[in-house]
Amino acid sequence: MTDFLVDNSAWSRFVQRDARVVTRLNHIERTPSDQFVTCPPQVLEFCHSAPPGQYARYRAQISLGFPLDRHPEESLVCDIQQALWEHGRFRAAGPTDILIAAYAMLNDATVLACDHDFEHIAAVADLSFEYVRCARVSDSVSPLF
Repeated sequence: MTDFLVDNSAWSRFVQRDARVVTRLNHIERTPSDQFVTCPPQVLEFCHSAPPGQYARYRAQISLGFPLDRHPEESLVCDIQQALWEHGRFRAAGPTDILIAAYAMLNDATVLACDHDFEHIAAVADLSFEYVRCARVSDSVSPLF
């Protein structure tokens, strides 16, 4: 069983109907042993991208994931940031992505993203990470939501 914590870089491309992202997320949804999980910084980031008048819809959509049980301590989050700095990746990942990574690490979840921020974190910390390369937009793929 894999818990997938989907970053906003993937959700935003899903909403834009990126064929590879839609295919990957639909595959996770159809796999009984996999599930979508959420954490507060990921939910906030997702809802922050809602267009005017769509906040409630975005919040309802993201609430379909299962909330992670364990919350990271300040020391874990700062250790991740420090590791980035010590490896010359000074601003390779922002505070929100570091928080999301800490939740994933603590709860044995895999972060799925379409940007390289989590790749930088995985290079210096014990983070399970899956990168989905974006494809051309396809109208032939139906979205999860």
